[in-house]
Amino acid sequence: MSGVATEEPMTQANAIVHSFDGAWERERESSERSRLASLVLQQYDRDHVPLRRYLLFLGANADASEELVQEAFLRLHRHLIGGGDRTNLRAWLFRVAQNLLRNERASLRNRLSDSLDENTVSELPALESSPEESLLERERLEHLRLRAGVLTIAERQCLVLRAQGFTYREIAEVTQLSISTVAENIQRGLRRLQESSGEEA
Repeated sequence: MSGVATEEPMTQANAIVHSFDGAWERERESSERSRLASLVLQQYDRDHVPLRRYLLFLGANADASEELVQEAFLRLHRHLIGGGDRTNLRAWLFRVAQNLLRNERASLRNRLSDSLDENTVSELPALESSPEESLLERERLEHLRLRAGVLTIAERQCLVLRAQGFTYREIAEVTQLSISTVAENIQRGLRRLQESSGEEA
């Protein structure tokens, strides 16, 4: 009987410790998920406008670009929860969005256009700025849209990413091209834009 009495308190103690360990583990997981969600939100605040602009310049319409941006950030969240690599999340996001666009084009060609149209420029999200700055930005983008027709898709991708502040190495990571090919696309694209600008004058 004494064996049962000592086992009973020991079982209760084990249950209490086990319960405490479970609660602690749930709290730790909740804290980690909260930290990851915060990281995704910070990344969203920083990159959703440039990412959407990138997709629009690649030919996605406004609705498709918004959906692709949302999907890219959902995948980022899943990637982080799954313990994925956290180095250069910005390049990771742009590569995922580009791949999503490629998949979207393959399955729903009628939702996308191959070139920038007049409506696309008016749909480009504006960074927070004054009305005058917004107007100047829209005029600059309209001018760029008119000249972007001379660029290949690869040149357009590289130039838009470079304009977003990406390094050549990051552009290579996003586009899955070599660094030298990225440099060639940027140089060739700039030369074509300069030539088309000279023709307009």
